Amino acid sequence: MKKRIIIFIIFLILGIALFVGVILKTGVAEIWSNLRQFSFLNFLIFLFLSTLNFGLYTLRWEIILKHIHHEPHQKIPFGRLFLHRMSGFALSYLTPTAQTGGEPLRIMMLTHDGTPAKTAVSSVIIDKALEFAALIVFISMGITLALIDGSLPAKTELLFCILLVFFASAVFWFYYSSVKEIGFFSSILRFTRLNKISRLKKIEEKLMDVERQMSEFYKNHLRIFIFLILISLVISAFLLLEHYLVARFMGVRLTFFQTFLASTIPYIAYMVPIPGGLGLLEGGHAAMFSLLGVNINAFVLVFIIRMRDLVFVMVGLLHASKQGMQMLKDAFTKNPE
Repeated sequence: MKKRIIIFIIFLILGIALFVGVILKTGVAEIWSNLRQFSFLNFLIFLFLSTLNFGLYTLRWEIILKHIHHEPHQKIPFGRLFLHRMSGFALSYLTPTAQTGGEPLRIMMLTHDGTPAKTAVSSVIIDKALEFAALIVFISMGITLALIDGSLPAKTELLFCILLVFFASAVFWFYYSSVKEIGFFSSILRFTRLNKISRLKKIEEKLMDVERQMSEFYKNHLRIFIFLILISLVISAFLLLEHYLVARFMGVRLTFFQTFLASTIPYIAYMVPIPGGLGLLEGGHAAMFSLLGVNINAFVLVFIIRMRDLVFVMVGLLHASKQGMQMLKDAFTKNPE
């Protein structure tokens, strides 16, 4: 636990340092001037569209839960599932865990609502895998376009090619190993020989149980899975719309190519274990707009996106705290001793 806290503090300090560096480079006066031009009404429009997109996140998760269940269960209302999803987002955003820190919380909330633990774990993994796969597809497309267009510096082309191959391989192996019942997570444990450790051996058995359920889902619900892929791509495509709108509200008209690159490549920052990609996301956007020759205050654009994220984080944390109190109350009610 102490090691995790130390790692969190180190990456948080690194993120803050990068964030402050971007502010100083951009200039506080220029940032304030651009922010004043962005009206509250424009922010509400942006927030509304983002909330609709978050509804698609929840819809995908709800469909997975509906088709993965094999045991009788109480259906969780969409609104409640929406808040569970937002709580997971909030925790992921605040922890340096490559956007996966909130998934245990989502699982905990589902089990508290009566969902079997194995089903809760499987649904969250399938949902997160679709999210990552769609994001990786978009990032890979952005890298490919940039390589073809020559927008990337020559010195970084090899690095981005390696990232492209790595992303494609990771997505392929996840779904191939799942469908063929090889097991993505358990195969990693076997390959690294970590399954020889007695404690991890027990975890491997539980993982294999979850992986079997995931494999059944992919095999028995192919049409649903294809539909979920389409939803995931639409969700990721919202990144383009959000970036275009924010830039447009700032008085800058981005071309489709500029929007696509600005909405994809900088989000590699989320793969780095810094809370919310702090500093890296701002720097990535600034570098990309500079390479594309776009005259826009990248810090302000990302800051507005972060303001939206902050609203979601606050809602998610409020729901999480309320659920936490309810869980404690239920625990004491069932075990009064």
